[in-house]
Formats: sequence, structure tokens, C-alpha cells
Amino acid sequence: MRTAFNAGLTACALMAGLLAGPAFAADSEGAWLKLKTPVSTDHFIQDGSVWRCKADVCTATKVRALPVGRACRKLAGQLGELTAFNYRGEPLEDAAIVDCNTAAKPKS
Repeated sequence: MRTAFNAGLTACALMAGLLAGPAFAADSEGAWLKLKTPVSTDHFIQDGSVWRCKADVCTATKVRALPVGRACRKLAGQLGELTAFNYRGEPLEDAAIVDCNTAAKPKS
């Protein structure tokens, strides 16, 4: 009886770990941003990542491993001014977002 109980606990622990794993991976591999002005598209591709947008918020479940500032500048150049940015679990502070928007080169 005790062995069956321990086996059940072990199975529950393993399932919890498997279910929590993808959520953690999404936080450390994904990104989100908030725009000053809503975008007119529901999705776009940037550096091979598919971004999905709704109004002024865009998210990607998996993005390339770039420095957060560089990624911000590329996205701001493509989409316009950002008001919030989190890339692979690393948020940008307000001053860094201002720098990002200032340094962004608009896409031709």
C-alpha cells in the first residue's frame, strides 16, 4: 500500500514538472512588447520569430538570443515607439526604452 502511495506521489510530481516546464521555457525564450500606437496587423515575423499582436500588445513564444537592447531597437524600428518591452525574461526599464526608441532606425 505504501509503495502504491509513493508511486502516485512520484507520478504527480513528474506531471507537475512536465506541465510547468513549457511555461518556464516560454518566459525565458519568449518576448512581449507594448506600443505607443496600436498596430494594424495581427501578426508579423521578425528575425524568424512569429509575433502575434492585439491592439498595442505583441507577443512571441520563442525569439532569437539577442541582446535585449538590440532586439528592442529592431522592433521599434519596424513597429514604432515602444512603451514596455520584455525579451527572454529580461524587462527593459523606462530609461532604456527611451534610449531604444531614440536609437531605433525606421524600416525603409
